[in-house]
Amino acid sequence: MNNSELDSIKINDIPYNLAGIEELAWKKLINGYSKKKNGFRTMCLGTIGLDNASALRIVINRKVDELQKSIYFHTDNRSRKFQDIKSDNRVSLLFYDARQKIQIAIKAHAFLPENNLLAIDRWKATSPQARLGYMTIESPNTKSEKPTLGYDEKFSEIKPTDIESNFYQKNFDVIVCKVYELEFLYLDYSGNRKANFYYENGVLKNSFWVVP
Repeated sequence: MNNSELDSIKINDIPYNLAGIEELAWKKLINGYSKKKNGFRTMCLGTIGLDNASALRIVINRKVDELQKSIYFHTDNRSRKFQDIKSDNRVSLLFYDARQKIQIAIKAHAFLPENNLLAIDRWKATSPQARLGYMTIESPNTKSEKPTLGYDEKFSEIKPTDIESNFYQKNFDVIVCKVYELEFLYLDYSGNRKANFYYENGVLKNSFWVVP
């Protein structure tokens, strides 16, 4: 076995060295937001709550900027996750695709974009059905005496118009997660393989293979 084989792993019979694994990881994340049925389309978001307890929820991978090492998702700014981020912007993102046998775990700092233009553009791009999640009268997780949609019941049968939904645009925000740590895990019956990558201001500063 030569040195190149010792310093690389094979995924679907393709050899990847450490730099190749980093490139593959970001390619997978980009595919997640650009291909709706891709396994990396959804991610588990972890935050630290106001009570210092951890909280998890599934969100949609809305955009990946490989150059800036940033990942975006949408949120209701009345939600608990938004309040958590305002209090402590350290977040974790977990991606897993059982078919590809790849897990990507990320640590990042979450921010609102520097200007509101992105949120405005993303709102315009959302479908009437997708906007319903931001059209609840009360904030998410408000106690209810009975099962409720949270928004006007008529919208369970008809889609809201732009005029009706635009009133709730104020509840919509985009969050950008600036990655500072990425862990890539490949699961294989012959033995798992793992690599870690560390970034500062979007620049790779360190990387190495680790024990899975």
